Parts: sequence; C-alpha cells; structure tokens
Amino acid sequence: MNTGYPTLNFGLGEEINMLRDAVYQMAQKEIAPRAADIDRENEFPADLWRKFGDMGLLGMTVDEAYGGSNMGYLAHAVAMEEISRASASVGLSYGAMSNLCLNQLNKNANEEQKQKYLPKLCTGEHIGALAMSEPNAGSDVVSMKLSARKEGDKYILNGTKMWITNGPDAHVYIIYAKTDPEAGSRGITAFIVERDYPGFSRSPKLDKLGMRGSNT
Repeated sequence: MNTGYPTLNFGLGEEINMLRDAVYQMAQKEIAPRAADIDRENEFPADLWRKFGDMGLLGMTVDEAYGGSNMGYLAHAVAMEEISRASASVGLSYGAMSNLCLNQLNKNANEEQKQKYLPKLCTGEHIGALAMSEPNAGSDVVSMKLSARKEGDKYILNGTKMWITNGPDAHVYIIYAKTDPEAGSRGITAFIVERDYPGFSRSPKLDKLGMRGSNT
C-alpha cells in the first residue's frame, strides 16, 4: 500500500547482515557444540582468541592503522550478540577484551602506546583486560582504594583489583587507580600495566556460580 508518505528503513544494511551471518556460522561451529563443556570445565577456550582475531572481530572499533577492522560499534554489538547466542560466557570475555580494553586503548592511548599494544591484541596473540572492580568497590567506582603515586617519571600503583574478566589470562591490563583522592571521580586515572611488570601478581582463577567459561 502506497500512502505517499516516506518510510523508514529499519534494516541494518547489507554489510552488517553479512557480518552477522559470518559470525553466526563461526559461533555455531566453533562455540555452541562445546558451550556446556566450557561452563562445566570453568575454562575459556584459548584457541578462540586467534579465531576472533582472524575474522577481525577483536579490533572492530580500532583504527586500521593499528590492525583493527574499524567496522564500528553497531558491527561490534552484532558480533557480540551472535557470539553470546552460542555462549554467554564466551561473549562476556570477548566483549571485555574487544570493547573494554581495545576500544579504550584506541580512543585514549597515545600514539606510542597504540603502536605497541593494539596490533597483537587485534590478532588475538595477546589478551587484554580492564581492571576497575575491587574487593570492596564494585559498581561504586569512586570508592576504589587502589592508588597511584608518582615517583620521578613513573607511577607506583598500590592496591588490589577483583572480579576482573580475562584477568587470569591477560598480557595487558587497563587499571584504574586514584591519583587524587580529594577529587572524587575526577581524581581517577587509567594506567596500562603489563603482566610481567615488577610487583604485579595475579590470584588463581575464581570458581564462579555462573558465566564460568569467562575466566575471572
């Protein structure tokens, strides 16, 4: 019926539809058949990182200059939806790396940091995580206790983070710390920390009730 009025197209477009189909096919083949085992064994399948990287799924919001596919946030949301359809645990770890870690670096890191970290994260050779929550400060971010004190040209971080998705496996962490406790939310700074930095340690993986395939 032609009403004479313009209509809106609510479709996502051919490119996004092709992406959805490709990710769906991969997820149903590589993830869904072992989703129950992933949960039972409390273990994220490490081989998936490279598979995600090969498809360009890890750097979907990362500039191509650093190894990303730069497809944007809508494409990323569609990819995460199809991965999570096969396994919510895998989807959680995927999102924590691709969005919370890589997207943060692409948006806020300096040029030297982008060139150093993003290429290996985009391929899945390295794993990334974001560390915000603490034993006594989860969603209440301003109550975090981990502090950062400047000494010369370096910062010394002192404190503990907890419930960090991909924490047991990550090579690179974005860690939030208080640099000015009197400034409230404006006194918090993000730091890039590598897992082999002196003084940095990781606790054993948690045996969670749910989302067990997302290593925490």
